[in-house]
Amino acid sequence: MRKNEFIANSNGYKIIAVDDEEGIVDSLSIFLKRSGYEFTGVTNPLEAIEKVRNEHFDLMILDFIMDPIHGDKVVEEIRKFNKDLYILLLTGHKDLAPPLETIRKLDIQGYCEKSDKFDQLLLLIESGIKSIAQMNEIKRINIELSETYEKLEKAYLDSIQTLRYTVEAKDPYTRGHSDRVAEYSVLIGKKLNLPDSDIKTLQIGGLFHDIGKIGIPDSILLKEAKLTDNEYSQIKNHPSIGAHILCNAEVFRDIIPIVKHHHERYDGRGYPRTIKR
Repeated sequence: MRKNEFIANSNGYKIIAVDDEEGIVDSLSIFLKRSGYEFTGVTNPLEAIEKVRNEHFDLMILDFIMDPIHGDKVVEEIRKFNKDLYILLLTGHKDLAPPLETIRKLDIQGYCEKSDKFDQLLLLIESGIKSIAQMNEIKRINIELSETYEKLEKAYLDSIQTLRYTVEAKDPYTRGHSDRVAEYSVLIGKKLNLPDSDIKTLQIGGLFHDIGKIGIPDSILLKEAKLTDNEYSQIKNHPSIGAHILCNAEVFRDIIPIVKHHHERYDGRGYPRTIKR
C-alpha cells in the first residue's frame, strides 16, 4: 500500500495515547497526525480514563509504567464501561510487561517495546485499524439486517467467512487448517453424544478460531525465520484479537470462548511454551 493510500484509509479513526512522559506523547502526536489519524495525547492516566468515558476513540496507545496508576489498572477501569476500545500497550522493556494472562484477561490486543523509531508500532496500529474496520462492519450489518434471526445469522456467517478466506489467502499454514479443525471437532462432539446445538457451535468455532490472525502484521505472520520473543508474543495474541472482532455479533456469542481460548493447554494452565507455525 502506498503511503498516500494508507493516509486516505486512516482518516476518521481517532487514537488516544497515554504516557506520563510528555516527550513521548509529543513524538506520537507528530508521527500519527502525519499518518492521517485524529490524535489526542494525555499524560495523566486518570484523565485518560475520563476522556474515554466521555469521548469516542477507536484505538488507545497506553504506556504500562505510569504514575499515579499503571497501564493495566487503566485498562481494568476502562473495560468496566468500554469493551470495544482497541488497546496497544507500550513497555520500556519486555521484562517490565505484564504477564500474558493479564494482557488476555483485560482484552489488550497487542503490545510492543518503546523505541525511538515507530515502525513496529505503526505496523501494529495498521493491523489494529484492520480489525476495527471489520468490527465496525459487523456492527453496521447488525443494525441494517434486523428482519429475522435467520437472515442475520446468514449475513454474519457470510461476512466472517469472507474474512476467514482473507486470512487463509495470506497465511499458507491456516489454509485448510480451520476446516480440518471444524471436522475433527464435529467428530469428537458426536462421539461424546453432544446435542446438535453444541456440535454446531463446535463446527463454527473450528471454522473461525484463527480469525484473529487478520490482526497480525504480515511481516510476522509470514516470517520464515525463527520469531523473536516479541514477535511470538504478538502471534500468541491472535485468539484475543479474534474474540474482539466477533464480540459485537450476538450469533457468535457461544463460539467466542472457543476463539479466545483455543490455545489453552489441556490442563487449563495457559498458552503452550511453543507453537508450530
